Amino acid sequence: MATQSRVAEKAAGNIANLTTPDYQAQRGQVVSTSPAGAAYVPLPPEGGVDLAREVIDLGQAKQAYILAARTFSRIARTEKEALDVLA
Repeated sequence: MATQSRVAEKAAGNIANLTTPDYQAQRGQVVSTSPAGAAYVPLPPEGGVDLAREVIDLGQAKQAYILAARTFSRIARTEKEALDVLA
């Protein structure tokens, strides 16, 4: 979830600077980490802001964040149910 927050922050920052003269769009990449995690790795700036790319990044980050939140919620419910069965 923290990784997707970083992606969203990057995209929002780039969009906010869309009209800033000589602004170089910030870039990053989500990479897998062990075990079953992800990290956001900043990359060197590469030219101006591509609004379509930033909007897509925001949408993908939002969906990934929602899915992760649902997964954690389901894990918590399952653990609670297991503890209730043991009680």
